[in-house]
Amino acid sequence: GVTIHTKDCETLEAFRDMPERWIDVSWGAGHGVEAIMVGRLNIALMDKPNTLGALTTIIGKNNGNIINIKIVNRDADLFEILLDIEVRDTSHLVDIIASLRSHRVVHSVERAKSR
Repeated sequence: GVTIHTKDCETLEAFRDMPERWIDVSWGAGHGVEAIMVGRLNIALMDKPNTLGALTTIIGKNNGNIINIKIVNRDADLFEILLDIEVRDTSHLVDIIASLRSHRVVHSVERAKSR
């Protein structure tokens, strides 16, 4: 099997001395077909009416597709979600993140780290 890690993943430290087990990979369409990738985001949102509506509108206007959403924490002012979005490539995901960060109900947005 193959496991993909980000370059800064702590798990990779154990394989530092085994370059034969490393393969460089990247996002991108293959063989002329536009691929769909999934990006996972950690998002903290203001706990106000229509916050989720604003979030989904931003993603929809940027041609992203939400495929999973999970509320992981909630307090009086904020709630945190994990959100999986289908995107074309990393540039598309970065554009969506930038749009989310510019909205007043979004407190923070970060790409989620793999475990």
